[in-house]
Amino acid sequence: MSVRKILCAIDFSESSTEALRVAVRLATEHDSELVIAHAWYLDPTAFAGEYFYPAALIDELSADAKRALADEVKQAEAWGAKKVSSVLLDGPPWQQIVSLAERTPAIDLIVAGTRGRTGLARMFLGSVCEMILRHAPCSVLAIPNGSAAAPFGRVLCPIDFSESSRHALELGATLAKGSEASVTLLHVVEPPRISAHEVPVVEVTTKRVVAAHRELERWAASLTAKHPIPTTCLVRVGRSTLEIQNLLEQVPVFDLLAMGSHGRTGLRRLVLGSVAEKTVRHAHRAVLVAREQRS
Repeated sequence: MSVRKILCAIDFSESSTEALRVAVRLATEHDSELVIAHAWYLDPTAFAGEYFYPAALIDELSADAKRALADEVKQAEAWGAKKVSSVLLDGPPWQQIVSLAERTPAIDLIVAGTRGRTGLARMFLGSVCEMILRHAPCSVLAIPNGSAAAPFGRVLCPIDFSESSRHALELGATLAKGSEASVTLLHVVEPPRISAHEVPVVEVTTKRVVAAHRELERWAASLTAKHPIPTTCLVRVGRSTLEIQNLLEQVPVFDLLAMGSHGRTGLRRLVLGSVAEKTVRHAHRAVLVAREQRS
C-alpha cells in the first residue's frame, strides 16, 4: 500500500510541530511528497463585536503567516524532507484542509496535531482535528502532544471484520517500521443480552470467541502474505471502547492505534458517537483513522 502524498496541517502550535516531525519521518520512509498547509483565518467574532479589521493589520498578519509557513518548510528540510512544498490557505482551517485534500486526489494521508493554539485540555470535541477526522476524504493520522519521534513499531488494530477495518490493518502495517515492528489484531465480542428463552450467555459468548479468533487468524495470514510483519491475535469480551482503552493502558508499548473510519453499521459519518471517536479521545498516542484510498 503506497503513501503518495502527505498533507500536514499546521497552526504553528507545539502540537503541530510534533505532527510535522512525524509527517517528515513518514514522507522520508515512504519517499512521499509532503505538503505543509496552514489556513490563515480571521474569525469576525473574535474581537467582541468588532467586525472590521484595518487593511494594514490584515496585511501584516498575512505576511506573518507566510513567513512562519516558509520557516516550517525550512524546518522540514532540515529534518530530512526531500520533496516538500507549502500552501497558505484562507478560511476556516478544517474546511480549508479538507477542501485541499478533496481537490488533490494524490493525498493519501493527512497528519494533524490533536491540540492547537488554544491549548484546550480536551483532545477532540469541537476541535479542528476532530472536524478533519470527520470530513476528510482520505486517511487521517492524529498526533497527540508528547508523541515520540521514533518510527511506529507496535500497532494495535481493532477489527470488526468490516472492509474499513481491513484497510486500517493494511495501512497500519504499512506505517510500522523497525526491527521490532508488529501488529496486534483485536476483536471485542460484546456479550448478548441475558434472556430466559435463549441458551446460556456463557455458551453463546464462548462460541463467538472461538469463531472470532479463527477469523482473526485468517486476517493475520492474509496480512502477512503482503507484509512480512509479526502478528498477534487477541479476542476480548466486553464493550469495544472500554476494552480497547484497557488494553492500551495495560500494554503501553503500543505507539499507533489504527482504526477503520466506519464499521459494520455502515455509517458514513466518520467518528461522532462511534467507537472510533470515543477511543481517539482517550488513546493518548498516535491514532490512524483509515479511509479507502481513492483511485
